[in-house]
Amino acid sequence: MAINRKTNKLPGRRAAGLLATALMLAAAAPAMGSACLGMQVHAHRGAASAPENSLSALRAAYEAGADGVETDLQMLGDQRWVVHHDLNTGRVVQAGAPRPVRQLASADWSAARMKLRGVLTDEAPPFAVDLADLAADYPQQTLNAEIKDLAPCGQVQALVGQLRSAMGHGNWFMTSGAAGNLRCARQADSAGYLGLVVFDGRNAEAAGANGLTRLIASKAKAPKLDQAWLARVKQDIGMPVGVHVDARTLDANPALLSDAALMKMPVFVYAVDGDAALAAALQRSRQHSGRWPSGVIVDESAAGFCARLR
Repeated sequence: MAINRKTNKLPGRRAAGLLATALMLAAAAPAMGSACLGMQVHAHRGAASAPENSLSALRAAYEAGADGVETDLQMLGDQRWVVHHDLNTGRVVQAGAPRPVRQLASADWSAARMKLRGVLTDEAPPFAVDLADLAADYPQQTLNAEIKDLAPCGQVQALVGQLRSAMGHGNWFMTSGAAGNLRCARQADSAGYLGLVVFDGRNAEAAGANGLTRLIASKAKAPKLDQAWLARVKQDIGMPVGVHVDARTLDANPALLSDAALMKMPVFVYAVDGDAALAAALQRSRQHSGRWPSGVIVDESAAGFCARLR
């Protein structure tokens, strides 16, 4: 949904509603013969040829023809939103000694530089406003923006306003692993699609291998995503809403795609173990339910991933 800067009206509300409707229709019907078996294919943090979540990586993914681009948002200490995955700097963004993103100010972020596979580049990490301006130039492709950690409700609502102001086409949606973030977003946008990212504790080491994450992973059980759970998500967040799950979670819940289709809830799937693991899980799920998910989030090209499934 978007506010037109000149008229202050809401031309993007219709576009956001159409996006939500399209996702729900895709959830309700078995995928047929569209570009990738009816699934949207979103590029995970942009193209691999540039630093992850950099403007150059995201632009390259758009230009390569992905249906959408998946990226991550966090808030600095001075409450400006930035594009970054890890809770700490150091792996991708060099901003002095590694520290929590929330301890940085805007000036720190502007002075930082990004890394590509450990090598420092000249590219500065983007702010959310830079991301929105980029996505505004690609109205036919979806921006899939995940809030990485729990944020104050007012700041989440301000982010919704910032994104819809910049993207008049309305072709974007927000996700988060924190349901509280999505409840706040729903208050600011009654019609837009929201996605709940489901944490699977068995993948805890993906956040960083250490004693604690290994312990969590060894003790964790797969989350149970049955119809009763889906109904609670609908009630808690409000429609249109869907779920975004790891391939291992999908394997552990073989009825998920069918149950979600009955409830008109989209399902997006990714894999911390990589695209080959994702493709294998989707094929197993297809054999069980006769369905593909609404969308996937992949590291390789859309064409390369879809070729795995044919």
